[in-house]
Amino acid sequence: MNEPSGRRRALSSVVAGALWLVVAGVAWALRQLPGGLPQLASLVPDILPPTVWTWPAAWPAVLAVLSGAAIVVCHALFASLAGRGAAAPGVISPWFAAVAAGAIVGLALDIAVAWSSLSMFGPRGLLGGDFGAAAASGALWGVAAGWMPGLIVARGTARGAAAAGPPERRPWVWAAAAASVVVVLIAGIAGDDARRLDIEAQVEAARQAQAETSFGAPPDPNAEGVPVPAEAEASVPDDPQWCTAERATLLLGGSDAATGHRGQAVQLMNFSEEPCVIEGYPDVAFGDQNNHLLDVTIEHGGSFMTQDFGAQRIEVPAGGYAVAYLGWDAASTHGALITASLHAAAVPGMTRGSWPVELDIVEGSTVAVTAWQPDDGAALGGSGQ
Repeated sequence: MNEPSGRRRALSSVVAGALWLVVAGVAWALRQLPGGLPQLASLVPDILPPTVWTWPAAWPAVLAVLSGAAIVVCHALFASLAGRGAAAPGVISPWFAAVAAGAIVGLALDIAVAWSSLSMFGPRGLLGGDFGAAAASGALWGVAAGWMPGLIVARGTARGAAAAGPPERRPWVWAAAAASVVVVLIAGIAGDDARRLDIEAQVEAARQAQAETSFGAPPDPNAEGVPVPAEAEASVPDDPQWCTAERATLLLGGSDAATGHRGQAVQLMNFSEEPCVIEGYPDVAFGDQNNHLLDVTIEHGGSFMTQDFGAQRIEVPAGGYAVAYLGWDAASTHGALITASLHAAAVPGMTRGSWPVELDIVEGSTVAVTAWQPDDGAALGGSGQ
């Protein structure tokens, strides 16, 4: 090959790479337009897979440049192969080279984007999605634009056809073309990994933001734990006057708070027509947001918010109330297991009732529980009926 012809061939390959970048740039620009104008991007071949434009930072630009460089080298290789044996190269050889270069670089892009599916599912991962779309778009790009590099070579041939000869064999072009395609493949895999990591970071940031503004950790359907028992393992007093479930029921009373301290009332209402008696401390337990028993230490006695008068036999008149109080220190609920349900029975051994609540009693808290006492309606915001 003489020197002018060689320069023409090299120029045609550079023009092919430039055309690749132009088409990629136009596709990107159309996607930035407002309204429905991005639909115009469908008129441009997706020589870069559409997911590339969702990659973070400069990854799309890096891949576009590297794939453009690969087009230059691959075009030079395929043009050399297609023109071998021809007395004078024309439009067809560089045009075919553009089609082949676009297809092979597009295939590398397809494999790069499908790498995550390949790693998880093996070859089956290539059966789904749009695998092969970039290769087809690359070949289409070559059909539509390959005549331009071919025209450059053809004009050079027309001017010096007598001096033109078959292209020289240059083995290094094979190595350069293979290396450029591998670089595109590696860059594509790295860019897709960057996209995946960016998505994971966004999801984690959203989760953290939700945790900071929500009360306790979000419910976890896969969390391990045991449900709150329906009753404690204890015997119920054998007393005919006892406030049993046939005579009385528990109600969730009022609550109160001070700086760093909390209080909650639990009431016993005698709905029967006769007095009933109660003595001792109520049985309480706590359920977390996953409907599991919350690990809380129960202590009998008073707290900053409550006063315990000790266990004493209380007669609750018909239609009357007794009350017991829970007291605890406030705790941070950020990302914690919190009290989402309060379970209580008049005394241990009786069946517990429950109420949905939202209390900053977290895993590991200590709650003080007072004994039953007559309800005068004054403490912790009144009777809370």
